[in-house]
Amino acid sequence: MHKIIRKILGKLNIVIAFVMAVLLTGIIGVGTYVLASSTSEFQQTINSGTLSVDIVDGSYNSVSSPSVALDAATFSFGCQTVTTTSAFGTASEQIYVQNPDAADNGWTLTVAPANTTDVWDSAGTDFDFNDGSGCTDGADDDSYGGQMAVDPSGATLATGQCSSCAVTSITKGSYTAYVEGTTDSATLLTAAAASDDIGDWTLQGVTIGVTIPAEQPAANDYTLNMVLTATAQ
Repeated sequence: MHKIIRKILGKLNIVIAFVMAVLLTGIIGVGTYVLASSTSEFQQTINSGTLSVDIVDGSYNSVSSPSVALDAATFSFGCQTVTTTSAFGTASEQIYVQNPDAADNGWTLTVAPANTTDVWDSAGTDFDFNDGSGCTDGADDDSYGGQMAVDPSGATLATGQCSSCAVTSITKGSYTAYVEGTTDSATLLTAAAASDDIGDWTLQGVTIGVTIPAEQPAANDYTLNMVLTATAQ
């Protein structure tokens, strides 16, 4: 009788040991599954860009050597003012402003020569772009007469590549004549704080007027480099 009971207990021990081994294996297996993972979290950062201005073509590619050929004038014994129809900013060379979340309080776009002492330069003789006296030499730092004016009020302002942007809260500047030491740059656009913080815009058709001194020598090589500047507020 005792032998039979020992055999039964022995079999029970085997079963209990097997059950315990299964339970331990399950617990260890569950623990291993919780601690290890086959999923990795990837992270991507997109930083704000830089407020910028450029001259681009119709496909928004930078124009390597942008230029504006103003209407030709004819030699005159008197002072003359020529207002060009070949305006600054065209379909093939448009002014392009980008604000990629860089100027949330607004921005301004201005145009001016690099130096206030610059002139309409020619191999023959020069004339001024910012003499407040207009045709005659005034009280500035050079001995040249002449003046230039910029008028963006009638220009065409439009959105660029951004499909959800608007021209709301962006205003065009007014007629501005350059005067050395007083008006050294002209404002083309002013974007208020309420304008789009992320957007791009084009400007075409800024009118340019040039006052030419009397008896200014005839030449086809008068040039003046102008610089566009976008500034965050």
